[in-house]
Amino acid sequence: MKECCGDREELKKLGKIKKNSYTIEQMIDNTLKCTGGESFLEVETRMNEAVEDIVKNNIGKNVVIVSHGAAIKYYLKKYCDFKNNKLLYKEKEINIASPSILKLEFEELKLKEIIFR
Repeated sequence: MKECCGDREELKKLGKIKKNSYTIEQMIDNTLKCTGGESFLEVETRMNEAVEDIVKNNIGKNVVIVSHGAAIKYYLKKYCDFKNNKLLYKEKEINIASPSILKLEFEELKLKEIIFR
């Protein structure tokens, strides 16, 4: 399986020259990726397909999904505003740390609500 971050040494070098964290830099530049890694667009596509499949096959059930913080941010970006390098849902910042717990409520395949603290 491809590692989403890619070459860790290259990532360290980028960390020294980039203004923001690598995750934020990828949210700004959707095509940015390290050698052997994935871009925002690639992770977003993979996450969209995986979550849609899980939701579609579990309608009416409660399901737990465990994800890398960057991957869930990239998935959530389609439902949120991205302003001043922050992910906002209904004007509140979603701060995804390690670990974080979010509750996503779906009605059929449509996201109804994101619940977070």
